[in-house]
Amino acid sequence: MLTDVPPVKRKLIDIVRTYQGLLKQIDGYLKQDLEHPEIAAYLGLSLTNYYTKRRGERRFSYQDVRLLLERFGSQEEIAHYWEFIEVRDKVYSCLQDSHIPLVQYRRLLNLQHYRDLARRRDHPDTWRIEDLELVGRFMESIAYCIG
Repeated sequence: MLTDVPPVKRKLIDIVRTYQGLLKQIDGYLKQDLEHPEIAAYLGLSLTNYYTKRRGERRFSYQDVRLLLERFGSQEEIAHYWEFIEVRDKVYSCLQDSHIPLVQYRRLLNLQHYRDLARRRDHPDTWRIEDLELVGRFMESIAYCIG
């Protein structure tokens, strides 16, 4: 079970999978709830933007996920969310401390400039879940753990 292992020892890909599990839970919660206008207002979204996100045409932001978990989620799900956010926020520092050159990560993420990678340090919300999956799989392939 993921919670049995201290976060420092967990690989990034496991943390990403935990977050993806939370997204599935939220989708389940939203399918049960019929008060869509109320939920849209709670998230600070127009009903159109809410439905666009519900259909998967745009992604729910990390803040949207936090708010939805606070409204519908269990304490355990909220704890998993904060664990993910903590690790997500440390990814750039981990990359800098890695023995792998940053250029390799920049290429892996298909970024043109180092500033695009550096921006993720100052604005962790710019890490897309796909970015974290790529980095996580790469770290897993070279047996490099986050922490």
